Amino acid sequence: MHNSIVIYPLDLLILLYIAFLFGINNAGIAVTSMLASGFNYRVSVSISALGFVAGALLEGWKMGNIIVLEDYTMTFGVTAIILSIFSFLHIPVSMVNIIFASYIGSTIEATHATTHIASVIVGWVIAPFIALITTISIYHLVVMFTTRLSLVSLFRFYSLIIPFVTFYASYTIGANNLGLLYSIGNGYTNAITIDSIYMMSAILAVFVIGIVKGKSISRFLSEEIVGYTPATILSGISSCSIILWLSTQMQIPLPFSQMLIGSLIGINMVKRPHVYNRRSLLLLVSSWIGSTLLSFIITFIVVKVI
Repeated sequence: MHNSIVIYPLDLLILLYIAFLFGINNAGIAVTSMLASGFNYRVSVSISALGFVAGALLEGWKMGNIIVLEDYTMTFGVTAIILSIFSFLHIPVSMVNIIFASYIGSTIEATHATTHIASVIVGWVIAPFIALITTISIYHLVVMFTTRLSLVSLFRFYSLIIPFVTFYASYTIGANNLGLLYSIGNGYTNAITIDSIYMMSAILAVFVIGIVKGKSISRFLSEEIVGYTPATILSGISSCSIILWLSTQMQIPLPFSQMLIGSLIGINMVKRPHVYNRRSLLLLVSSWIGSTLLSFIITFIVVKVI
């Protein structure tokens, strides 16, 4: 049993900076669904922000004790640097992948971490495939239902359902990904104290500021990667949200964006015409793999040198 560890002010500042970068870089995936459906950015951000806050506050505590850090400054620093670089380049990457890869790099030789590391990696590998299969199934159900609606009813249906699934997607990201940040900042304890409440409030505040500033990356996902339709958005967001919520109950941190892109690509593979930007998609996948490996390698080398 580990004792609670006090995070130094510098570590806390870096943690909050990571939350801000996460808002800019990755969490715009929820905003993207509404942008691609024709909603304006202000409405999209407002609904998403409410979902993030609700998920983090109501279920973020479930992600406690996932990462046991021996050196907060190194892991936070590596994560912040890599997120900063990709955010500056307006390329979305996964905060979960980066921070967990850094954690693996610092604990690769620790036997207590092996089992949980393996379960998380397995989750990263199989989740996109599960999302692909479930999304296609949901997509066929959505198409069967919507083909029976008039144009007016169809418009009303999507106008109501897209904001709802956007809120739910944001809720699951808040519970899983922001919950991961909170659990790291709260040390080795799940106890909810005044300090931990202040910490979660600070994380949410800088995160929301980040998603407001992350417009360019949200546009990248909604306009340059996959040709969205309301049916594909509804199917993909619903599928990935359910999977992410289930992973939260099992304390497995997952990147929502990877599941969503995989699910939408799957739909574009079974319907005609195929609509996605292969060059931008290759850039995105390469950035995910590259940022994850870079985080692991840098941390591993630093640990070895020190």
